[in-house]
Amino acid sequence: MDLERISKRTAHKALEEGAKEAEAYVVRVRSLTAYIDDDRVKNVEEKLDQGISVRALVNGRMGQSSSTLYTNRDLEECGAKAVALAKLSRPDPFFKRFPGFSQPIGHVDVRQAEVVEATTADLRARVEGIVKAAGEEVKVPRGLLRVAVTERALANSNGAAFRELGTMAYAHFTSMTKGADPGEGCESYYSSGLEALDPHAMGERLCRKAKDAQSATHFKGRMTGSVILPPGELAEMLLAAVGYSLDGENALRKRSPWAEQVGKEVGNQLVNLQDLPWDPRSALSCRYDDEGVPTRERPLVERGVLKTLLYDSYHAQMGNVAPTGNYLRRDPSDALNLYRRGGVTLPVNLAWKAGGKSVEDMASEIEEGVVVERLAAPDVNGVTGGFALEVRSARLVRGGAVEGHVDQCLLVGNFYQALRNVGAVGNDVAVHRNCIVPSVRFDGLEIVGGA
Repeated sequence: MDLERISKRTAHKALEEGAKEAEAYVVRVRSLTAYIDDDRVKNVEEKLDQGISVRALVNGRMGQSSSTLYTNRDLEECGAKAVALAKLSRPDPFFKRFPGFSQPIGHVDVRQAEVVEATTADLRARVEGIVKAAGEEVKVPRGLLRVAVTERALANSNGAAFRELGTMAYAHFTSMTKGADPGEGCESYYSSGLEALDPHAMGERLCRKAKDAQSATHFKGRMTGSVILPPGELAEMLLAAVGYSLDGENALRKRSPWAEQVGKEVGNQLVNLQDLPWDPRSALSCRYDDEGVPTRERPLVERGVLKTLLYDSYHAQMGNVAPTGNYLRRDPSDALNLYRRGGVTLPVNLAWKAGGKSVEDMASEIEEGVVVERLAAPDVNGVTGGFALEVRSARLVRGGAVEGHVDQCLLVGNFYQALRNVGAVGNDVAVHRNCIVPSVRFDGLEIVGGA
């Protein structure tokens, strides 16, 4: 079935059912996943998924319905249910209309051939290569490698319409040294393709991280110093804090600490954040967001100054501004059931402009601090910016030299304040989720250990 035709037909059907405006979002996915369980390939599966989500406006009331898609009857029933739910909902004074048609501003093709042509045998060989490279002294308790080909299409009654094809690749593996008091490590991979995934290199990193964690000693006392966060941990913290603060809904509802900060300093001059929706390395890159608004490259924070907030069409109407093309229903690690998901407002690809220093260069400038390798759960309170995160493994640095590995301590601070104390930005840019970021050194953070 042609997804573009399906989306247009469904939107028209919702109008026939009584909607004043209607939107149909259709997704078709082929997904392959290989799973590792205790060093062995446990399962390799292929899934095909196709579904639709319909939003309908009826006299200022909105209803939404979603369904798997097998027959024409599914289309008709999904549209009718959206209209019925709209009639039962409360009037909304803000959402007047869905976006109209706009020409795409940029171009990106994220269809990577090695994903399109991938087989279950290909995935099995890659995950077995990762386990083999981890070596005999380290086991891989859990892991998965997933690839997907995604086709999505949208049409609404105001003329907005698009169809885009894309690919994604995601991997996550854990490692553990054998014997008593084991050390643990983990590695993740996010991309639109498999080209940058080197099984041998990933296996070696899993081995090294597990051994480093095993050799770590418990940190004692308290220290205020410099902390280097790697791309993966930094990306999670950025999404929890900066992603939250950039959301126009949070600004309008006075939840965002950046609600009144556009044009003002929110970091120092080393903080340069952009939204890069056309970067071919990311699985979420696109010409249109998931409600049909063209995406656009834009500065978010430039030399520490906040340049803009981000809005979907609903909250753009609430705030009397233009939507920015940042409404996302997709996920960079799982492509199934996208039509069942609600949308969020985030940078399509949150990028931190790379600096010129390696991690070793940044570490050599540290008088006292740590180079984080793994945090238990790198989360930040989006409202306050506060965090107290368990350090699972980090290199302890004094006088510019690494003295060994430490663990069982807390990294404590405030992320919004940390953005004002960035000491250096690395050159080791990596993709993690929908972030494209390097390692960054933050000065003046606190490490708290046991007595």
